[in-house]
Amino acid sequence: MADELRFKVLGPLCAYRDGVGVPVGPPQQQAVLVGLLLSGGKAVPMSGLIEAVWGFQPPKRAVTTIRTYVWRLRKLLDPLEAADSSVLQSAGDGYRLPTAPSAVDAGSAQSLMKRAVEQRRAGRAQEAGRLLSACLDLWRGEPLSGVPGPFAARQRARLEELRIAALEEHYDLALESGRDRLVVPELTDLVGAYPLNERFRCLLMRALYGVGRQTEALDVYHDVRKLLLEEQGIDPGSELTSLQQHILSGTPPTELLHGGPDGKQDRRADLLVPVGSRRFRVPPPAQLPSDDVGFVGREAEVSHLCAALTDPARTAPATVGIAGVAGVGKTALALHAAHQVKYAFPDGQLYADLRGVAKVPADPSAVLAGFLLSMGVPPQVVPDSRDERRDLFRSMLDERRVLLVLDDARDTEQLRDLMPGSARCGVIVSARSSLPGLPLSAQVCLGRLTLDEAVALLEKALGRARTAAEPGDARRLAEACDRLPFPLRVAAGRLAAHPEWSVKVLLTSLTQDRGRIDGTGTGTGAGAGIDTGTGMGTAALDGPAGQGPRHLMPDQLAPLGRLTATGVPDFTVRSAAAVLMVDEPTAERVLEALRADSLLGSSGPGRYRVRYVARSVATARLGRYDQAESDRALRGLLEHLLATACNAFALAAPGDPVQDAFRLRATVGMSFPDFRQAREWVRSEVPTISGAALQAARRPAGAAEDLLPRAVDLLIAVSPFAGAVGDERLRAAVPPLVRAAAKRNEPRTLGRAQFLYAVTAFQTGWPAEARKYAGLAISSARQGQDPFIVRQALHGLGMLARAQRRFDEAVTHYEKAAAMAKRWGHLSGEATSAINAALCRALAGWADEAPPDQDEAPERWHAVENVPGHACGLC
Repeated sequence: MADELRFKVLGPLCAYRDGVGVPVGPPQQQAVLVGLLLSGGKAVPMSGLIEAVWGFQPPKRAVTTIRTYVWRLRKLLDPLEAADSSVLQSAGDGYRLPTAPSAVDAGSAQSLMKRAVEQRRAGRAQEAGRLLSACLDLWRGEPLSGVPGPFAARQRARLEELRIAALEEHYDLALESGRDRLVVPELTDLVGAYPLNERFRCLLMRALYGVGRQTEALDVYHDVRKLLLEEQGIDPGSELTSLQQHILSGTPPTELLHGGPDGKQDRRADLLVPVGSRRFRVPPPAQLPSDDVGFVGREAEVSHLCAALTDPARTAPATVGIAGVAGVGKTALALHAAHQVKYAFPDGQLYADLRGVAKVPADPSAVLAGFLLSMGVPPQVVPDSRDERRDLFRSMLDERRVLLVLDDARDTEQLRDLMPGSARCGVIVSARSSLPGLPLSAQVCLGRLTLDEAVALLEKALGRARTAAEPGDARRLAEACDRLPFPLRVAAGRLAAHPEWSVKVLLTSLTQDRGRIDGTGTGTGAGAGIDTGTGMGTAALDGPAGQGPRHLMPDQLAPLGRLTATGVPDFTVRSAAAVLMVDEPTAERVLEALRADSLLGSSGPGRYRVRYVARSVATARLGRYDQAESDRALRGLLEHLLATACNAFALAAPGDPVQDAFRLRATVGMSFPDFRQAREWVRSEVPTISGAALQAARRPAGAAEDLLPRAVDLLIAVSPFAGAVGDERLRAAVPPLVRAAAKRNEPRTLGRAQFLYAVTAFQTGWPAEARKYAGLAISSARQGQDPFIVRQALHGLGMLARAQRRFDEAVTHYEKAAAMAKRWGHLSGEATSAINAALCRALAGWADEAPPDQDEAPERWHAVENVPGHACGLC
């Protein structure tokens, strides 16, 4: 009886007995039939049928319902023997529906597809095409349309994938048979129906290119690239990218059938190696290390390099350069680009690590010997001299399409004899710095990844679930790794090795070690041991395993160490000159030399940033920088900043005697023509000012006692600009200064730090804290004989009292502040306090009571007229 039954699932579910349609019942009954029919004739237990229909939330009477559906199906499929059916058999607590694969259209489709692939491999394209057409004709719409349940949904997806595979094979065969024009409309419809299917896009691009519509073919690529980036945040795969490069390079359409774009390998010609009067045939070399599966970002750079390497109009070898600091991903980019374009170099790919920054870089003569051996030259035939090796190498590459990847080059001289002469060759060179004198078709200078790219790299290494569980900490970890690929991979490896750690555990440990992964920890915690056995920091500048450490020259290491020792993020030429204790022209030469070696980056016009790896290696090579030397570097920076800030203060608060109390040495800072330029200087130097202040606050009590007072004075000197600059980093530096000052027995510095805290509290809307710390500042300043801070704090208390409508108290504070200013001849300060006292008298209803010195009021108004920042109190 089973032989008389046939079923169709490639559309709405249908059953036939002796060619006559059989009703299959309501949707849930169909789900039971599908669960049995597509289980390959195996018994399905009751639990399996329940899951197939309802998933894991079945109704209470699920078993009874399943049995009812089975009873009905038996009557429909085998009405004469419904009670003891041989068609739908009982098996344990479940059932079994034995059917031959050919009795179900899905089984027939799989069989036809398999036979078609076999026929195509055997070279019988016409028969393969007929079988594929028969396979595709079996579909009548969406498989299992209208059938509910999880099992049907899974089978629907599987059968849809079978149809897509058949379509891909069908149209690939059509293009191979030269029917490009006929399939363009059908492929256009398929791309519209499956916009994210990259294989359909490839087929459409090949079809359009085959009929001369190159621009439209490239538009298909750009459309899918945009779509993938918007919806999934990824780039097209290698097949699409390679095909685009083929089209851009003008590869004839007929050659696409055998090249990289359709997934097949290029047919590479063997090398004929001359040995005496004989020639030996050897396969082309394929030395490229594997592509990085975790490669992310760099889309523009990859496109730029690939376009240059495959430029069909070139008249010289296509040579591209990649420069950047260690750990930024030069090698990964070089190999990724090489794999993208290797289809264009079917005669071989050669790779060499030149160890450019190792103490003993690779010898070009030895590299040439290695290349010759890999190309089949017998050892006894390899010439002895470097010149002869170079000449033989270039002779073997003549008119051949070979790609060379020369990784980590030292300089142009090391590369000179390794460069091919044939215009059909390509060369990818990576180096720390640019290579002047080397003729390049294109060059990229790599910077850090974007934050999103850095997080994507962590996600690829750790898995989406782990980063999605801690998205904020994942982003902070990416920043702690300076968004550099190498430190990111080591951090990810550390987390992968310790699945019990959260991202926050590692991040917290790194933050405690000054917020970076530098490989200097020696403990056993998450961050302390991150470099142990992994080489997080110094390995970024080390060679491959067993090759020894790479080096920094002494003239690089010394200034790099001083800059690093300050702990601040970036420098201008002037501030660097103060740290290095040299004149500005010398400082600029040093900075430019370090930047050329990719040890410094640019954080803006005229500003230099110590790169992550350079900072790490300087610490590792020098040890924790000598404390006295570190203090000298920070002292030089603070003195330069304080001298310049005093000049700015003089424009913001002219005549204010506070500036006379700043503990300045003979340092001469920058001067400014007006208040606006002074404000812009403060705005641009906020990271450096706040960073230097924090570094001073971190110095232990008893060490370099002069650094903390300078840092406090520096923040007081820029306080008139705080409101205009509006940068929270200045305010964030104040609490650490207060805590550090409280640990020292120096009331003068403590009073000034407490006054700064009162200013910060007032500006951030904490009047009670502001009142408390202004009072503490007055007490400490009187003890430290610092009357200038006493006056400023009294003025601030007047402002707080006035804001809280305690006018009598405000008048008292203002009048005390005015009296002190008058004793010093501080006209603008006296005027500001006296006028505020008069206003509070009026607000309190004391208008008839004459204030002291009322005859001097016009002079007071004149004293504060047109002064940009007439006091550095709590205003």
